[in-house]
This record gives sequence, structure tokens and C-alpha cells, in this order.
Amino acid sequence: MTRVIQWATGVTGMMSLRHVLSRPDLELVGVRVYDRAKAGIDAGTLCGTGEVGICATADRDEIIGTEADIVLYMGKVETDIAGCFADVCDLLASGKNVIATGSRFIHPRSLHASLADGIDNACRAGGSSFLGLGLYPGFFGESLTPILSRLTGRLGRVSVREVLNYSSYASHDLIFNAMGFGHTPDDTTPLLANPEYAASAWIGSATVLAQSLGLTIRSVRGFRHVVTTPRALTVAAGEIPAGTVGAMRFGVEVDCGDTTLSVEHLTRMADDLAPDWPKKIGYEATFDGEPSMQLHLVIGSHGADHAEQGCLATAMHAINAIPAVIGAAPGLYDLSTIAPFVAHWTTCGAPHS
Repeated sequence: MTRVIQWATGVTGMMSLRHVLSRPDLELVGVRVYDRAKAGIDAGTLCGTGEVGICATADRDEIIGTEADIVLYMGKVETDIAGCFADVCDLLASGKNVIATGSRFIHPRSLHASLADGIDNACRAGGSSFLGLGLYPGFFGESLTPILSRLTGRLGRVSVREVLNYSSYASHDLIFNAMGFGHTPDDTTPLLANPEYAASAWIGSATVLAQSLGLTIRSVRGFRHVVTTPRALTVAAGEIPAGTVGAMRFGVEVDCGDTTLSVEHLTRMADDLAPDWPKKIGYEATFDGEPSMQLHLVIGSHGADHAEQGCLATAMHAINAIPAVIGAAPGLYDLSTIAPFVAHWTTCGAPHS
């Protein structure tokens, strides 16, 4: 039985918690929450599965001191890089393996050598392993695209893109404070208003992809483009006034010599905004080479909410990686260096009562 700590219970974290409780091979031993209103509440009650005897806590030190085999870390690294990396390093140094979601964790060294060095040192101190993953970034470009490359004789350009409508995504902090929806185009307050910061969300994904393809990165150019909404929009995260950002696309163009990599994210708050931009919802990889190829993936293909199903896919990617991370030698891994892993559905059962 693998002892698991769920760190954070936002949209993705709550889905992860629910599925951890449904698996007979996993034992929940702790839940870290940021909202003090959730502290003291039974974990099963929090996610709607019925009481399980483990209460959530807002006490960081209590969780770090809890004995566990692995932590599913889903803190808000997009808005608190320093704090989240400090959490992860302390967890690793305490002897617990960590799987973390969030773009900044996909390839820490591509952001700053000190971030990777901190994780490396913590892994050595605790005899533990770390893996950053997700969906996009953290899966589609890094895992599926290299497999497609097996079919090519020459690569000129590889473009990887996510197109979503985030009107149903309820995180006010991410949608408004981080991404900048609902702000004027010239407002520099949101984190992603800084083009370099926006680009840094994708450099880890591009770096892992380049590693997998055996390419050397020569230079990186980041970009961010926005379109305003002509009318007020009411979305799950709040109100977006007319004349403020209602659609955006941002990412990186990476020069690898004979091959160029493009990794970008495109989000609308209404389907009719930015009509000249790509519209097809989902994840797309395009190969310009010999032969040329295009792959399109839709998550939530039976009419389900795409943003919600994407969060579920992220949670399951983390849960399904647990055996590979626990079985790895101590150290810092990414999706190009961790051993391949797949889901083991036969281990799933009913939620604990």
C-alpha cells in the first residue's frame, strides 16, 4: 500500500483526492489545504466520497512531518514560484517522493539552474525522487509528439498547440490575476502581461521536447497576443467587462537549427472572439517535414466540459506516475528521463468507506 499526501485541493487537486480515495493500492495519509475554512474537515467529506478518517490541515509543517511515500503536489506554482519550490524541496528532503503539476515544474533547469539544483540537493538529502508533469504542458508535447517523430525522415518545424474555452474554469486567481482576462491590454498587473514570464510557462515543455528529439536549443523567443471582448462576459471565474482581454495566445518559438519548435496556448472566454485564430478545441501537433503530419486530441470528447476533463486528465497523469517515481533512483526527472509508465485500471475499486 502506497501512502499518499494530497497537497492542495483546487479543481485538479480535488479530482486527484477523489481518485486516490478510490484506489485500493493507495492510502491517503494527509491533505494540505490553503483555505482555512477547509482545515479540520474530513478529506472524504471535502471531495464528496464520505468520511475516511483523515482531516485536511492548513499547517504546512504538520504535512511535511507526516510519514508518506509520495506527495501529489498541486500548489499554485504559477503565482508563487519561490514558495512552491520551497515546499517541494522541504518535502523531498524529508524523504518523500514528489509528483508536481504546473508548468514551472516540467523542467526546472530551463527556468533557472538554482531551481533544479535545489531539487537535486533535496533529493540527495532525502533519498527521494521528483517528477513534474501535467497535460499541456506536461504531456501532449513532451510525450505524444516524440512518438510521432518515429514516422519522419526529416523535420523542418514542429508546432504544438492547445486551444480551449476557459469560460467554465472557476479559478479567479488563475483567470484574472495570472492570465490577465478582464484587464485592459496595457495593464501590466497580471503575471502573464509580462511576455518573458508568459514565455517561461512553455520553455520547460519545449526543452523536454527538444531533449526527446535529440535537438539542441539555440535561441528562444516568447510571445503573447490578446484580443478584447466587445461585450461584457459572465464566466465561471467572474465578470469580464467589455473592452478588456477576452482571448489570448502565448508561447515560445524555439530555434534548433534545421528544426523549429513552436509551443503555444490559445484561450478564449467566448467562442466568437478572435475569429482569425485557430478555433478547433483540443490539442494539436503539426509536423512540417517528410512526411508532414497532424494529430488532434480532444479530451472530453462526448460533450463533457473540456476544461474540467483536462483537469481530470492532469490528476490521473499524476496518479498513474506514482509507481514509476517511487521505483526510480533518487533524483530529478522529467518526461524524457523517467521510465515509461501506463495506467493500471485493474487496481481501481470503490472509494474507501
